Amino acid sequence: MTVAVRAAAIARPTVRLHGGVRSLAAAVALTLLAVLGVQPRPDGSSAIAAKVDPGLAAEAAAAPASTVNVIVRETLPLSDAAERLVRSLGGTVTHELPILGGFSATVPSSGLADLAQSGSVGLVWGDGKIQMSNSPTSLYNTLAPNTAWRQSIRLNQVDDVYDGTGVTVALLDTGVAESGDLGNRLVARVDLTPDQDGYDRYGHGTHMAGVIAGTGAASGGQWTGVAPGANLVSVKVAGANGSTDVSVVIAGLQWVVANRWTYNIRVLNLAFGTDSQQSYSVDPLDYAVEQAWFSGIFVVASAGNRGPDGNTINKPGDDPFIMTVGAMDNHGTPDRSSGTVAPFSSWGSPGGFMKPDVVAPGTTIVSLRAQGSTIDSVYPEARIGDAYFKGTGTSQAAAIVSGVAALMLQANPWLSPDQVKGALIKTAFRNASYRWPTAGAGVIDVGSAIQAGLKGTGGIGSTNAGIVPSTGTGSLEASRGSFHVNADVDGDGVPDLVTGEMDALGQPWPAMSWSAHAWETSPWSERTAVTPGWSAVSWSALSWSGTTWSAVSWSAVSWSAVTWSSDMWS
Repeated sequence: MTVAVRAAAIARPTVRLHGGVRSLAAAVALTLLAVLGVQPRPDGSSAIAAKVDPGLAAEAAAAPASTVNVIVRETLPLSDAAERLVRSLGGTVTHELPILGGFSATVPSSGLADLAQSGSVGLVWGDGKIQMSNSPTSLYNTLAPNTAWRQSIRLNQVDDVYDGTGVTVALLDTGVAESGDLGNRLVARVDLTPDQDGYDRYGHGTHMAGVIAGTGAASGGQWTGVAPGANLVSVKVAGANGSTDVSVVIAGLQWVVANRWTYNIRVLNLAFGTDSQQSYSVDPLDYAVEQAWFSGIFVVASAGNRGPDGNTINKPGDDPFIMTVGAMDNHGTPDRSSGTVAPFSSWGSPGGFMKPDVVAPGTTIVSLRAQGSTIDSVYPEARIGDAYFKGTGTSQAAAIVSGVAALMLQANPWLSPDQVKGALIKTAFRNASYRWPTAGAGVIDVGSAIQAGLKGTGGIGSTNAGIVPSTGTGSLEASRGSFHVNADVDGDGVPDLVTGEMDALGQPWPAMSWSAHAWETSPWSERTAVTPGWSAVSWSALSWSGTTWSAVSWSAVSWSAVTWSSDMWS
């Protein structure tokens, strides 16, 4: 989805941390990067230097008789020792923060050194005051739900004819929460994370699922997705903090290709990305999405929420073969000619290809709510009743196009991915507001795209002619861009930063071993839980032995205006 946190959408929160304003998730990520791996020191002063951020230490020293607001990250294994210490020092625990492996508290400045010396405390940093950013994206949380987006892409013209029946859309995301709006059409939950249950604790994947295939049952049909008859396969690659690694995403893509015939997977939705500048021609993530495309799966990727500047398309949205989608703002009107490209929508790719390919509605889209998830807890103002949630970003736009592709493939199952892409581009609506480069070919026109697909392949199958495929021989580290995830790769109970040519399992990256046929011998296959529908999980494969992914990567930092791109899959 995109709720504003800076991943593939609601307002972006910012936090002032001693001299700068950063997105909260990015600030936490940077702080953790700066201090992860630092060991406690035996004396109080060096403990402060090693485990407490300098700004907080200076604040406490300047006012020793006052109190300071802190965030404490505990050491593993977790216990209540740190909380007890805070209380013994005269402090108060204010909130449990499982997403960070710790809690927030108010403590006397004079007790900061004692807190830092404790073996149960790993890191201590200041709990800054949160305020809304002045960025235009911060305004979306206060806007009314978008009730006109269906008319703006002419989806209402085909509602009574096509609903996606018979087509399966794979959703590579944060999992999906159980919902009556999805009925029994979620045919499999696949989980590549230590959670092993496929359920969404972050909130993004559930929102995407509703945009693609929700029936609106809990709203009397008011908040219906694009293809309410389509089936879904949820491939979970990130947990409650939204973090994951490129290697995990590639493994998820491999599972989708290996199992495409089992579930009739025709469409794959990817609402995330990294800021990598590595050429698609050698990038392993681009190579993986191309393999899905060449296997007959129509791949849709969100452009990213790093606009309005150019050259900001996320990887793998930079790949010239797949369909990359930016976001339009229809300003609450069904008149598509009155809409504009949303200011946060990314455009321009390092390879010089026209990206995004098209745009679709991406502001204040109402879809399914994952109750109690990270996004649901952080943005209560985005809730629409008990069952729904409002989100903004290119993630929502990509999910809409994935649903439209399901309608097109229901109408004509013989269309190839190239032909679906060609029809959407050829029939897109263009005017002065929607033109290359920010809008690609323009705003999708659902009715016209379906008609173009029904008329046959003439004129819509040459979109990717002449493009040279990726070799996949490039660097896994370069594919990550500036975002990284922490994982306990060596099994010692301490998260390590995953860097270099090593995957999230701590194994050397096998540059050219990717193939659908290699899935069963992949080390990921033993750690991947596959559960039919909503049935109870019974999983007893190889143990994850306490592996955790903590807060530094894959931008879920964009729940609204920025992008499920790389800091927040951290």
